[in-house]
Amino acid sequence: MIKRIFLTVLLCAGIFPARAESDKEKPEWINNPYTVCNKAELCAVGIGAGLNSAKADARSGLAKVFEARIKSSFEAALNQNNDETTSKIRDYISESSDVLLNAVEIKETFETPTDIYALAVLNKPVAARITQEEIDDLDQKMKALLQEDSPAAAVRLEKLYEQRRGLNQRHIVLTGSPVIEEVTYEQVYGNKKARIGKRHIFLRVAGRPDKAFDQTVRSVLKENGYTFAAIPDDRTPPVTISLQPEKQYSNIEGFVKYAYHFTMKAPEKNGKIIDVLATTLIETGRNEQQARSNALESLKVYLNENVLTLNF
Repeated sequence: MIKRIFLTVLLCAGIFPARAESDKEKPEWINNPYTVCNKAELCAVGIGAGLNSAKADARSGLAKVFEARIKSSFEAALNQNNDETTSKIRDYISESSDVLLNAVEIKETFETPTDIYALAVLNKPVAARITQEEIDDLDQKMKALLQEDSPAAAVRLEKLYEQRRGLNQRHIVLTGSPVIEEVTYEQVYGNKKARIGKRHIFLRVAGRPDKAFDQTVRSVLKENGYTFAAIPDDRTPPVTISLQPEKQYSNIEGFVKYAYHFTMKAPEKNGKIIDVLATTLIETGRNEQQARSNALESLKVYLNENVLTLNF
């Protein structure tokens, strides 16, 4: 009798729930997210042991869904247009889907004794607006590059055009329509044909020969449309480069530190030799060879950032 009364008290107090937590019904959106998502949204469900991991899994799943739709649209355009250059935008597709993760909202969460579920939602009109702004920014940069007379500008223009085409595929998936080009395919590749190979230089290293340094600078200039003469002549401007190391104090045991002073000299129109580029790269390494290798990698970045300022 006492046991029966005690059990009745426990049930009334709610200590023994009428239904175990593990048996609680999961919401329908876990298996079918579009029961709570509308046509203007893209949705994906994530799962994790904690709330943060569940949210991250949901965002990652949404990025994959979005990327798959862009690639499907891209492949359809590729097959329809038989356009070989379209293949160059593949690398931009993954990048473009990642950018939109900032516009993703976690709309629902649900917790069980073992897992947490999260529903990630991407609002397509918001994402389309972000995409339009990115395309508008690229259009302005491309129109400016089209006015430049250097091969580096032509190469940069082509890269931006390919990036824009990737963004345009994203816009098509979000809205069903493209953003009309302000700089056309014909302009981009006609400009490249007119500029590449028109800047012929004689590149030399000051002081003793340095093959690794020479090849580092030469590779960046070549990628940006410059060609090279085997010997100097009146029609070919001599471009002289140097990289001078200066040992620095290092307070890290087992490492050395160097300042590498880089200069690039070339003649002006009046024949006067001037510094067209100059910078100092501070690098460390376990030895001078490793520090110098790091300096050459940093030099590539510096040259690519500044190649548009060259006018020889």
